[in-house]
Amino acid sequence: MKKLAAFPRRLATFVIAAAGAGFLYAGGPSGKEAMSQAHAEDCAGAAKAADAIKDIAKGEVAAMTISKKPEKLPDYAFTGPDGKPVALSAFKGKTLLLNIWATWCVPCRGEMPELDKLQSEEGSDKFQVVTVNIDTSRLERPKKFFEETGVKALTLYSDPKANIFFEMKQAGKALGLPVTVLVDPEGCQIGLMNGPANWHSADAKALVSKAVEAATLK
Repeated sequence: MKKLAAFPRRLATFVIAAAGAGFLYAGGPSGKEAMSQAHAEDCAGAAKAADAIKDIAKGEVAAMTISKKPEKLPDYAFTGPDGKPVALSAFKGKTLLLNIWATWCVPCRGEMPELDKLQSEEGSDKFQVVTVNIDTSRLERPKKFFEETGVKALTLYSDPKANIFFEMKQAGKALGLPVTVLVDPEGCQIGLMNGPANWHSADAKALVSKAVEAATLK
């Protein structure tokens, strides 16, 4: 009888302990929630920058979608003009205008001189235009195009396997070419544009200047 009487007490203790553990488990953040919270903390500066530029993404840059909840971009890989590997993280500390293009893309060719002017006038230790070419054949074309059009301020980065474009496409960022991402100094997406723009316009320069200013103030 004593053993039978002890059993319900042990069962009750187990149930209460299990319920308490369940409460603690249910009350804690899930893996996805914790990850989302971490991303939000990593991109707190980008959120401020996005808020600062949301009202000036107009005119020539009205097609840029400003991120409501900025997230960290993958550490995209490509190559430098010397053939050595480069990653997006190599530009940490700078606000970037990351542009993906190809010589067979007519709108890309049209905006490249404008991007060159933007880099020439606004490029600094705080801002850089990073253009990544994704031609997969006749790899001499991009360099020849730069020479023929007088592009001098831009560095010729390339991804002959076009991996960066396919990664962006799978993530729903790239619909076609060109695709341009405004990136904060921590590697978080502030804005995204599919299609060309006049990047040397007053609207574009105002957008870039405000983004750089917001990143500096954080």
